[in-house]
Amino acid sequence: MQITGGFLKGRKLYCPPKDLNLIRPLRTRIRKALFDILGQNLPGLKVLDLFAGTGALGIEAFSRGADFVVFIDSSPVSISIIKRNLEKFNLLDKSQIFKLKLPGGLKKITKKFQNFFNLVFITPPYEKGLALKTLQNLSKNLLQKEAIIITEERTGIDLPEKINNFSLIQKRIYGETTLHIYQVF
Repeated sequence: MQITGGFLKGRKLYCPPKDLNLIRPLRTRIRKALFDILGQNLPGLKVLDLFAGTGALGIEAFSRGADFVVFIDSSPVSISIIKRNLEKFNLLDKSQIFKLKLPGGLKKITKKFQNFFNLVFITPPYEKGLALKTLQNLSKNLLQKEAIIITEERTGIDLPEKINNFSLIQKRIYGETTLHIYQVF
């Protein structure tokens, strides 16, 4: 798996062996399409990468100019891979990693990061209801005005148009994957 754009374009990320089925990274083609929507130049962004897996989305954001990324995952394997990828690209000093079970773990970071993030990725395992539960538990106190929230879910599972002061502004379908793009209102 490679970074698709920015100053790290073409660099390879560490991933667990595919036969372990521990992590389902967002496909490269969909990651590229997502960053085509967001833009190739994202200076100054503060990003929250939930269900971070390998850290690919947060690192893609760094590659395009993001200032700081918080990675959250509950898997020790994922935490280890994220740390290894950040070390590989010399990004540890611009990030924090938390091993938390989501969505409940969001409460633990809310006080520390008041009005901080302007981009959030929510990419949970499919068909467990975690995308919706995470949106319901994502405090607007974590977010800056007009923050963007990208939620990934299996195609056919619809998320609400309005939830928790977030309004659906775009929905993109890529085969079995649907991206729901929300904005804080």
